[in-house]
Amino acid sequence: MNAKRVLIAYGSKAGATAGIAEEIGRTLRDDGFDAVVLPADTVTDVSGYDGVVLGGALYAGHWTGKARRCARRNA
Repeated sequence: MNAKRVLIAYGSKAGATAGIAEEIGRTLRDDGFDAVVLPADTVTDVSGYDGVVLGGALYAGHWTGKARRCARRNA
């Protein structure tokens, strides 16, 4: 049986969200998933994945632009 392919995309300004995304990817790989971690602004197509985790930091109550644009592009 093939491992489920999961994309973890993140929008990060200072790097903390990127670190969290890498840890999520590592944990999923440890659990047998084929996890790919990418910056949200590089994601143009999610159709090749069985699941997607999209995260981004909040600034003044608003999601980072990179994560927001990724969600819109791939809705």
